[in-house]
Amino acid sequence: MKIHFVAAVILGGWVVAFNGVTANGQAAPPKAAAAKPAVAAAAPANSVYTAAQADRGQTIFKQSCTGCHETTRFTGADFMTAWYGKPMHSLFEVMSTTMPEDNPGSLKPQQYADVLAYFLRLNKFPAGQVELKGSADAMKGIKIDKK
Repeated sequence: MKIHFVAAVILGGWVVAFNGVTANGQAAPPKAAAAKPAVAAAAPANSVYTAAQADRGQTIFKQSCTGCHETTRFTGADFMTAWYGKPMHSLFEVMSTTMPEDNPGSLKPQQYADVLAYFLRLNKFPAGQVELKGSADAMKGIKIDKK
């Protein structure tokens, strides 16, 4: 399987990938002329969220989500199988338009991003220095992938 990255996080066999740079941080080979231009990622190569953001996401999850969901629903092989190869903005859009189940869309966009950061931590993606932005557009260059 060939994956183009702008940045990647590899831990336990899972990768969060971006278009344009290889997993070791080197520039990817040029794409064919027909390929779309790479989307610049807002995060460094080693992460897409911060530890503080995941902590906030955990608090929000406990307050707004645990009435209906357990964290096991958002971790491990089942979660990764459901989201493997899909852009992160797709997960963000599902969350922000359908959750919480009793009041969909009631959280602020950044709160949904914080919960998503918590899910990344639950799936053993390491934290870094730049927060995941709370907008689908900011997440369009990020792909949830495994090696």
